[in-house]
Amino acid sequence: RVVRGRVCLHKASTRCRQPLGLLFVGSTGNHQGRCGKTGRGGWCGRKLGLLLGRRQPLGSAQPKSGRGGEPIGQCLEMDRWDKDCEAAFELALPPQWECRDCSWGSSGTWQALPKEVSSQLNAFGRRGQRRGNITVGGRELVVDLQDNVAVPSDQYGRTPMHLRKSVRQPRVDKRAMKQFYAKYMEELPPADHAGGPDGIAGEKFLQFFQDIEVDPATDVTALAIAAACKASEMGVFRRREFICGCAALEVDSIDEFRKKIPELRSRVLSGESLEEVYTYTFGVAIDPPCKVLPLEDASAYWALLLPNWPLREPFCEWASQHMKGKVINRDLWSMVLKLAVEVPADLSGYDDNPAWPVVFDEFVEFYRAQQGL
Repeated sequence: RVVRGRVCLHKASTRCRQPLGLLFVGSTGNHQGRCGKTGRGGWCGRKLGLLLGRRQPLGSAQPKSGRGGEPIGQCLEMDRWDKDCEAAFELALPPQWECRDCSWGSSGTWQALPKEVSSQLNAFGRRGQRRGNITVGGRELVVDLQDNVAVPSDQYGRTPMHLRKSVRQPRVDKRAMKQFYAKYMEELPPADHAGGPDGIAGEKFLQFFQDIEVDPATDVTALAIAAACKASEMGVFRRREFICGCAALEVDSIDEFRKKIPELRSRVLSGESLEEVYTYTFGVAIDPPCKVLPLEDASAYWALLLPNWPLREPFCEWASQHMKGKVINRDLWSMVLKLAVEVPADLSGYDDNPAWPVVFDEFVEFYRAQQGL
C-alpha cells in the first residue's frame, strides 16, 4: 500500500497529491514531471518515502572534484580509509573479550567473558570510557581498559584479572571495497560526521540498489542491508556505515552483494534475523526528536517485515479506525512483533499472557466478536 499526500519541501504549505512509493517520491521520475518543482541537482525538493528515503532535501548528486580536478571517489586517502575500516570492522564484528586470573597458583588460561559483558566493554571503548563496572559470575569488577585489568570492586588493587580482546577480521579486500564504494560516493555534510565526510545518497543510493537487483519498495532485503550497515539515517549510507555493512556481510563487490541477497531475504522472512532488523527499523524510521511512528508509516513497514502475519491487515484496519493518536511508540512496536510471532491466528493463546497492552485487548475483543471466536 502506498502513502499519499506527503508534503513537498519546496513549499511547506503545498500538498502534492501524487502517490509515494516506499522509497523515493517519484523515484521513476514521474513525480518531478507532474509536480513541476525541482530542487538542487534536478531532484524535486520533497519528502522521501518510508523505506530508505531520508526525510530532507538531498544535495546535488553530481560528482564533485578532489585534488587535481579528479572525481572525489578517486582521491580517497588510503591511510584514512584503513582507519575507517578498522573502526567499522569492530562495529560489524564486535570483539570478544577474555580474562585471565593472575592470582598466585592460577593456571593462567584465558577464558571468554559472557557475550553481554563483551558488549558492555565494547560500549566503553566506543565512548572512549577508560573505567567502568561490570558484573561477572555475581562479582562486581572495576575495569581499566587502558591497563586492560579488572579487579573486584571491594578489593581494588588486589588480585587483578588481565583482559584482552580477540578481534576477527572480515574476509574482505579493503582495496576492492574502496573501489566499490567510490563508484557511488559523494560528499555529504557535515564534514566532521562520525560516519565520515562522504556517503551514498540520492540518485547514487537508488543506483546502488538497482545494481544489486533489490527493489526497496517491495523487498525487505533493503532493510536488512541498512541494518547490517547500522545506518543512522534513512536513504544514506555514510562511509563507515557502508564499510560496516560490507564487513558484516563479508562482501566487497557488486557480484558478491548480489549473491548474498537470497540469504539476507531468507534470514528475515524465516525469522532468523527478523527481531534484529525489526528493532533497527523503528529506530531509523522515526524523525528525531519525535519518538513515535505514524500508524500509516508503521503499517507500511509491517507489510514488508511481517508479510505472512494473518492478523496484520485486520489489525492495521482496526487501528486506523479505533486507535487513539494514530501513532506507534517503541514499546508498542516491539509488542506487535511479539503478538505476530507468539500468538496463533485464531488468538487461542492470547489470554495466556496478561501483560498485553490495552490496545491489543481492545483489538482482540473486536476481532473475536467479528469472527465469532
